[in-house]
Amino acid sequence: MTITATPTTDRTTTVAARVASVAALLFAVCLFWTVASVNVPRDATDAELLAWWQDSGNRLAGTVSGVCAMAAAVLLAVVVSHLRRIPTASGAPAWLALARAMGAAFTATLLVSAALRGVVAHLVDRMDQPLPSLDVLRYSTALNYTLLNLPVMTTLALTITAISVVTLRTAALPRWIGYVGLGAALVIAVAVAAQIGAYAIPAALLWAVCLSVALWRR
Repeated sequence: MTITATPTTDRTTTVAARVASVAALLFAVCLFWTVASVNVPRDATDAELLAWWQDSGNRLAGTVSGVCAMAAAVLLAVVVSHLRRIPTASGAPAWLALARAMGAAFTATLLVSAALRGVVAHLVDRMDQPLPSLDVLRYSTALNYTLLNLPVMTTLALTITAISVVTLRTAALPRWIGYVGLGAALVIAVAVAAQIGAYAIPAALLWAVCLSVALWRR
């Protein structure tokens, strides 16, 4: 007996693709605001750093950055989950498994970064505690920059690479998005090697927007 696709099945598939498309676009927006909403001074003197953290607006910006990071982590998980359900993608199981694993690792590391971005504001503004010492503030800032520059961007590059290879091997999505992804992953990898992974975020944003277009038109 032959089973044919029904209009309901086609409609469900289209809706799922559109949801994933919107998720990819929102991922780009949230990842952008994760880094654009706050900028803790790196080479500040003790007085300058203390003054920066004493400004409640700057602490609020850290909270906003943390919320955007959490949203970006969840949204990428939605996108990867959808890609794994595309029937033709099963033709590259090893790369599909890598996309899932690295997507989960990216989500986990970005969630840690999100917590770090809002911890000082929560301590001071919600728990009414004094501002931590300068050593703690510098350590927190350095840890957050290191997380973003190395593990977060490394796992994102590997996720993009795996998705791109799946695309090129199985035609689950248009081949052009596979090439865009490999180019973006290469840029991110070079930046990570130079320990400035965050500077390659524009490449990740370009990939996410292109992926959104490819999913919407699928």
